[in-house]
Amino acid sequence: MGVKMNNAPVYFTIGQVQFNPILNLDTYVPAIQAKMRAMQFPDYKSETVQEIAFPTTTMQMLPSVRNQTQYRFGDMEGWAGFLLEENKLSFYTTKYDVFESFLQCIERGMQILDEVIHLDFIERLSLRYLDAVQPIHENESLAKYLAPEVLGLSQKLTGTTLTQSLSETLTQSADGHLLSRIIIRHGQIGMPIELAGLAKKLHPRFYASDGLHAIVDTDAFFERRESFSVSFISEKLTALHDQIKQSFLQTITIHAQTVWA
Repeated sequence: MGVKMNNAPVYFTIGQVQFNPILNLDTYVPAIQAKMRAMQFPDYKSETVQEIAFPTTTMQMLPSVRNQTQYRFGDMEGWAGFLLEENKLSFYTTKYDVFESFLQCIERGMQILDEVIHLDFIERLSLRYLDAVQPIHENESLAKYLAPEVLGLSQKLTGTTLTQSLSETLTQSADGHLLSRIIIRHGQIGMPIELAGLAKKLHPRFYASDGLHAIVDTDAFFERRESFSVSFISEKLTALHDQIKQSFLQTITIHAQTVWA
């Protein structure tokens, strides 16, 4: 069982399972919604968004735009929810506890879909964590919290005001790919534009400061077509989580771990 930090820096987490497309998904939504309500996710909404498909062959010269319906099943307080599309289910939260309870929600969400739709295969699994690194005391610098390798020149250039510093690393292993980005800037804690519509609210302590801070954005994903299996999903997401945890611990200092413990 994972150990929850008292002052954990994670402020948004999302897990996603991509599966075989269900073109008549709307016919299954009432049954799915009933089961989501029983799971304590009663806040249902649907919306149509435009999706841009970029060319995949030389015969198609221009990107195409199509309408895509998304179905949301949120908790009553607005801390967490599911986003269902025709070929993927995402679970997200701004009130992360420990990985085991987060994984249980993904497992149950996929079990619900399989009970109603009877899925055939999966082809992509991903986890993404956003962590906010904010010095606790006014006289502290980010150098006390972040490893030198990810600080860039943000702490070295004098007589200037930092606009933004970005460090990015992509690695590959048998368990999948891992993309780690560290963004250092002034201002309030924010969301990447592609995730901004999912987070209804953040914990108030992440709004406490609008000074210099860093966002550790870690995205791990596995791509390979496999027969549908909740146990396989759990196994691979656990392996991706282990990669994210290892990467994060290499990014931060012992001082940061002590402050957040």
